[in-house]
Amino acid sequence: MSQRLLSYLKDQMYQQEPAPLYLKLQNAIQSAVDSKMLTHGNTLPSERLMSDVLGISRVTVVKALAELKDIGLLVKKQGRGNQVNQPVLYNLAGGGFSSQLQHKGVVSNRWLVRELVNANETLTLKLELSKADESVAKIKRVRLLDQIPVSIETLFIPEEYLPRPDLLEGSLYAFWKECGIIPDKQQYDLSIYMPDSEEAAMLEIPRSIPLMKVGLLSRRQDGRIIEYGSAVCRSDYYKFQFEVKVG
Repeated sequence: MSQRLLSYLKDQMYQQEPAPLYLKLQNAIQSAVDSKMLTHGNTLPSERLMSDVLGISRVTVVKALAELKDIGLLVKKQGRGNQVNQPVLYNLAGGGFSSQLQHKGVVSNRWLVRELVNANETLTLKLELSKADESVAKIKRVRLLDQIPVSIETLFIPEEYLPRPDLLEGSLYAFWKECGIIPDKQQYDLSIYMPDSEEAAMLEIPRSIPLMKVGLLSRRQDGRIIEYGSAVCRSDYYKFQFEVKVG
């Protein structure tokens, strides 16, 4: 990765119009991010290595990196060097995972569960079902962005709103839109905790990285609950955004 990236940066700098070298390097790194050669969390080669391979002074490298840190594209982490800072910006009021993130990369799923189950006492209460043991759809999947696992989603849905969970392939909200099912009000709760070994393995992260758990309850306009569940998200990959109307 390091040698391939350095070759790319060198080619990009050579192809640019005459400009200060620090600006050429800055533009080359930006190009590597735009082309997804560099993605969120990737670590750049050391300043000394970039200086040696690119044939520019270390002062020039430091200036270029400082400019990129000023605009938030890079962050410097102790013991890890300069890393790309392009977290997934997720607006809790902005729709589902697929619709918000499809313009950021290729969205895909690693399915774990797609089946109908009998609601236990807790689900009966949470979904406000008329009686116990009603059939509900359970879906559980790892959500991936450009093949990188970023969250684990677990949802429970009354059967009438998802009678064949085994046929769901992509966006739940896109499927609902086709069926005329539109979430009207959504309630969220957020918490942070450390992953267990199973969650860390599914998300391909060390257990030292905290997870953000987003609980969700959605209702239709008539007040009926259509989904209850949670998404467990990588804190090193997500940045949540809220919009609140005051007054």
